Amino acid sequence: MNQKNRFRISNSLRAKLFYYSIFSMSFTMVSFGIILILSLSLQDIADKRFEDEQSLHVLQEQLDGIQEPIESYLGFYSSSSLAQLLYTAETIKDILPDKRIIIDDESELLKREIYYLIDSYLIQMNQVIEMKRGRNVPGYTQGFEDLFILYNYITDKINEVSLKGFRSQLGEYRSFLELFRAIQMYSLILIVLILAFSFSLLMKNVNTISYPIHQLSLMAGKISAGDFDMEDIQFDSVDEINHVASAFNEMKNSISHYINELKKQKDIEQQMMAERVRNLNMEQLLKRMELYTMQAQMNPHFLFNTINTGVQLAIVEEAEKTADFMENLAALFRYNIREKKFFVPLRHEYEGLRSYFNILRIRFPKTLHLELNINEELLDDFSCPAMVLQPIVENSVLHAFKSKEGIGTISVSIEYNHPLLQISVKDDGIGIPPKTVKALLTPHTHDYQLSSKVMGLENVIQRCYFFYPDEKDVVEIHSEIGRGTDIIININTEVKPCIEL
Repeated sequence: MNQKNRFRISNSLRAKLFYYSIFSMSFTMVSFGIILILSLSLQDIADKRFEDEQSLHVLQEQLDGIQEPIESYLGFYSSSSLAQLLYTAETIKDILPDKRIIIDDESELLKREIYYLIDSYLIQMNQVIEMKRGRNVPGYTQGFEDLFILYNYITDKINEVSLKGFRSQLGEYRSFLELFRAIQMYSLILIVLILAFSFSLLMKNVNTISYPIHQLSLMAGKISAGDFDMEDIQFDSVDEINHVASAFNEMKNSISHYINELKKQKDIEQQMMAERVRNLNMEQLLKRMELYTMQAQMNPHFLFNTINTGVQLAIVEEAEKTADFMENLAALFRYNIREKKFFVPLRHEYEGLRSYFNILRIRFPKTLHLELNINEELLDDFSCPAMVLQPIVENSVLHAFKSKEGIGTISVSIEYNHPLLQISVKDDGIGIPPKTVKALLTPHTHDYQLSSKVMGLENVIQRCYFFYPDEKDVVEIHSEIGRGTDIIININTEVKPCIEL
């Protein structure tokens, strides 16, 4: 087995040495390739210079070919000279490149100038031909002289560009030769360095086995000490060492994953225990609320029947206001008896509040002004916690106007601003002290003992917190001393209450 392992290790090292040799040879070939590319580039520069000179030479020959036909045409009115002249002009136009291409090279700009001069020459030549046809002797005579001057100027320009191009070519060629010699030297140095590098790699492979094994032993010691946060071991070594490192990483990650799963399971169990405790607290609070509700009903059926008897008696005695008062009281009491659910349609809450408003108008005809601003289209579309409006209004009646003179105003409004259904009870009373507001808006735990005013404002707020434990702004109180109070219940219609019975 040891002989087999030694064979595999030796084979892996031999493979790496083979790849290193290929790598060195590749670099050497690249160096020779660079030299070849530079040689071809030098040839391209020479070819380009020759093409430029050839194009200018062809233009010069064509311009030279125009001079004799134009002299013959102007002197003898020869039709064959005119045909040769027009043919040569068209040939020159075909040779000229596109002058719309934007360039910024100096030599190209000089050639572009020559092209424009030739264009001007051809245009002026056509004008001279037209003046000859029109027998304008002074005109075509002067035009011919101008053409001759322009011809000489173009010839000088072509010679100037050729000379500059030749000088530029000599400079480029000299620079290129210097670069070529430098690259030859660098290539030779690179080859020597590659050979030295290959030899150093051979020596380096001695450490490719001992160093990884040493690192593996250190990491194993850390794992035995319980440290699983270290990064995975990664070696660029022979295959056998890489396989050992990969197996070591898998073992470390598996143990770490198992420990993390145990921690997650423990966290889940703690969360489930907390949820169970919360459910028990909810059940206890529900039972307590049911007890308070039963205590507050005070034999409701007997009281309801007694109120109906009072209504009948008032009708017999023709006491209409008393009858209205008793009917509204009976309607309000009927609502209180009927609503056994925690959530009711908004219309039920509205009808109960309207009956309560009618009772208040009879009780306080001159000292209390009541406003009910509700969009009735909302009443059949939404639900709300039962018995929230009347207790808040009753709290305002009992406490908001104790020391205030004049007429007090209580305004109730219901609006829908997606996704919030906003129920507002606003008064212009004496206001609530900030300390009291803070106490009212503090959610109470299951150990909190409800006061005797269990069906009042405090109870409404705590029930809202109970139904919407994750909505911190389900109740808002905006109050200023001496100016009034605005109590707002924000029901998020996209969030289900924790209890919907």
